[in-house]
Amino acid sequence: MPNLTSDRPRSWTAIRRRVDGFSIFTGLISITILCLVLYPLVRVVFDTFVPDGALDLDVFRDAAGQPQLGTVLLNTIGVVFGATLIAVIIGSTFAWLNERTDVGINWIARVLPVVPLLVPPIAGTIGWVLLAAPRSGFLNGVIRQALSSLGYEIFEGPLDIFSWAGLIFVYVLYLVPYVYLTVAASLQNIDPSLEEASRVSGSGVLATLLNITLPSVKPAIAAGTVLALITGFSLFSVPVIIGGQADIEVLAVRIVHLMTASYPPKTGVAMVLSSLIIAFVGLAWWLQARMVLRKNYATIGGRGIRATEVRLGRWRWLARSAMVAYLLMTSVLPLLGLILVSLQPFWSATVNPEMLSFENYQRIFNGGSTQIALRNSVLLGIVGATVGMLIASFITVFLTRNRGWWLSNLIDGTTKLPGAVSHLVIGIAFIGAFAGPPFYLHGTIAILFLVYIVLYIPQATFSAATALAQVGEQLSEASLVSGASQTQTFFRVTLPLMLPGLAAGWTMLFVLIAGDITASSMLAGTSNPVSGFVILDLWVNGSFPDLAALGTVISLMTSAVVLATLRLARTKR
Repeated sequence: MPNLTSDRPRSWTAIRRRVDGFSIFTGLISITILCLVLYPLVRVVFDTFVPDGALDLDVFRDAAGQPQLGTVLLNTIGVVFGATLIAVIIGSTFAWLNERTDVGINWIARVLPVVPLLVPPIAGTIGWVLLAAPRSGFLNGVIRQALSSLGYEIFEGPLDIFSWAGLIFVYVLYLVPYVYLTVAASLQNIDPSLEEASRVSGSGVLATLLNITLPSVKPAIAAGTVLALITGFSLFSVPVIIGGQADIEVLAVRIVHLMTASYPPKTGVAMVLSSLIIAFVGLAWWLQARMVLRKNYATIGGRGIRATEVRLGRWRWLARSAMVAYLLMTSVLPLLGLILVSLQPFWSATVNPEMLSFENYQRIFNGGSTQIALRNSVLLGIVGATVGMLIASFITVFLTRNRGWWLSNLIDGTTKLPGAVSHLVIGIAFIGAFAGPPFYLHGTIAILFLVYIVLYIPQATFSAATALAQVGEQLSEASLVSGASQTQTFFRVTLPLMLPGLAAGWTMLFVLIAGDITASSMLAGTSNPVSGFVILDLWVNGSFPDLAALGTVISLMTSAVVLATLRLARTKR
């Protein structure tokens, strides 16, 4: 009797690694992304240091000769490291409150990570300028009226967003979630039995926190710190709007100005200065890796029990107030400031109801560059998020089915590379690689689409890997064993089951792309503007009502997408 199954693979590993059209397709997609990430970086380095086929180090002299470079570096270190330190403290505290205490507002745990997505950094920054500008800020106007009723007359302040304190404050608002996410995830995963044993043995809450909890999550705190540093060095909207008025220039602003305000663009100098950011981030990664390798931190093993909630007592309402205040400062207050100015004919700290109208919104939607920019941003957000998540799904499946192969390891590391490199560096690399010959893509939608895919492929692959991990291999194995091809299995079994997780990743990519300003400020052109490019132009020209209207539209649009996705994900679960 013939063996009917002799021509079939006899193990799941053999089935998984069977080469067919789908395997070749996913491999080609992965290699294409590998080239798209590495080619611009390699080319811009080569063009900078080997412009005519010979090593040229004059660019270092030009970079060192930049005016007030020492002051710019000190400003950068002070702002980014200071904001990161505060964000680590706040983010870790929020994570501990949500995961280990009876603070009693668990919805914060779901909302806090996505709050900065509701109001993009550029809109939130402008919102805080409208609230706390020394003369015309709405909060200052309210405070001055209150003081006047008490007999104290002041004509400026007391809040001043255009200061070191104001700049660091806004930085902190947008760095906290990166720390919160990593520390909260670690607290959810570790076994709290040692914490329970510590409390049973007589140690107080503070002693247990310092001796058990914090050492056990030290790697997560270090990872959150590195993520916050990377984000802090890449932020452009916050320092260009607040730092510019406060006369506090940081490295990100200097680099973008070298590329956009100089003719011809000083790509070499910008690249050398960008290497300083890479050095700072690389040092942070090295320190984190050293700490993890030395394992000089506590670990909690075994299968866990549910942690007993720490009762905060009279401190409970203070903790609640602090967390709600953070939500107000990152979304509600700046959005309120944008809405008030968007309804005024001109920016004034005094709100006259009779002068409020929707004329500024009519100008946005009645044609012109603003409407084109909004349309381009929405289109790029939808297409970029969709294509990005599909590519990330293909890459994740390819890596899962080819674990241990050197090419898989290379692709995996390369897709994570943009997450460890400043967006400024990648933007400069794309200008050097694709703006000129032979591609001539400068100022086109195509170069923006490509750079967005590269910038946010780490987030996309992370979401796709998480979604795939929730799909058991048994279903894919059953499909393949039954005779279905890899392509049929992916589109009929794997992809539909991944959709809830991919939807969350799609939302994140849409918001990041639609509200991007770092790459957009360098790569967008007047013929194909995007929202971030137009917002900067409106800010420079002082068109505050139009600026506020555009910021409000973007914020409401992204808020609707995020909240709808959260509702959809909750329904699917």
